[in-house]
Amino acid sequence: MSHADSPQYARFRQEVREWIETTVPPSVKRQPLGIFTGPGMSREQVAPLEAALAKKGWLAPSWPKRYGGAEFDTMQMVILDEEMALAGIPPYRNLQGITMVGPILMRFGTEEQKQRFLPPTLNRKIIWAQGYSEPGAGSDLASLALRAEPIEGGFRLNGQKIWTSRAHFADWIFLLARTDPAARPKQNGISFLLVDRHSPGITIRPIVTIDGHHHFNETFYENVFVPRENLVGEMNKGWTVAKALLGYERFTTSLANPHYIATAIGNLRRAAREAPLGGPGALWDDPALRRQVAQLEMDAESLALTRMRYLAQVARGLNPGPETMLLKLYGSELVQRLVALHQQALGPLGVLWEGAPFPRETVELGAFSANVPSVTIAGGTSEVHRNVIAKRVLGLPDEGKPARP
Repeated sequence: MSHADSPQYARFRQEVREWIETTVPPSVKRQPLGIFTGPGMSREQVAPLEAALAKKGWLAPSWPKRYGGAEFDTMQMVILDEEMALAGIPPYRNLQGITMVGPILMRFGTEEQKQRFLPPTLNRKIIWAQGYSEPGAGSDLASLALRAEPIEGGFRLNGQKIWTSRAHFADWIFLLARTDPAARPKQNGISFLLVDRHSPGITIRPIVTIDGHHHFNETFYENVFVPRENLVGEMNKGWTVAKALLGYERFTTSLANPHYIATAIGNLRRAAREAPLGGPGALWDDPALRRQVAQLEMDAESLALTRMRYLAQVARGLNPGPETMLLKLYGSELVQRLVALHQQALGPLGVLWEGAPFPRETVELGAFSANVPSVTIAGGTSEVHRNVIAKRVLGLPDEGKPARP
């Protein structure tokens, strides 16, 4: 976004660059980043960076200053993320805590909840996980069946969640549960609860993905008691709370980050120049391959400019709204095309996994390709995104209803 920075944001970008150069520990800079980055840094590895961010007051960029945050606007947060990526610094924050449940508590939580949860979330004494998806409620999240039965003093949880990222080392889980099974439409009757991960009755089973990483989990709830004071917002109004989590993440996802995608395309170019064609020359000498790479570059630039247009609206104080779903939709499908072409260019080398004696981006490609189908599923499927864009952005008819004027 730098070539569109206003003088105010240009000064801020320079401040971020100088801070990174002079203050950020070298151990967390110049990491090999791209659209596939492995499991990321451990809590121990990220500690020096977080200490530097905390000293600067930037550990929670979007939080109000009265809660210990930097009170950045969306443009400043995006600039910070862009400059960190350009410096080779992997994503670092307690994302579920800082960018999700923290802002939700500020908006919907009681004063007691804010005092209880915000300070330890900021200081990483509480690590959060998100409990949304279920075996029968992924894209159609409103069909969730985890039951939170209202009882004296609170709720009794019974049911299951799946794909619960980081639940194996989280301290708390914020989740959606059904408190009124008879409510219609199905988006009603859902409540937003904060659950101590160590509560009796919670069982966590790891889901190790095909690339060998343990990131996801199944979580089971059997007669788990949740105190009434852990209800966020009104009972049966949790769907409204859940929708408020969207927004900033659409701008900062790696699937729409111009730097990450440009890095991945650069890796493809380099690999094609170095890989033999099967005779004299290299793969890059094939004009058909060069045309495909050029198309990816044009599509990536279109995505970057679309993202920039929405950011310019934010900078003017406007709310782009559901049209920002285009970023995740288009970015995820672009990444799938990019990985497929990279593998096609490398041939047998494109299926290598960890341990092979080749450059990291080549070795990671094989492992990432096994998981790349998930990028159009996680965070909402492409089909769901298209439906929402059709109805809420384009105003197309919905189930026999007239089109929006």
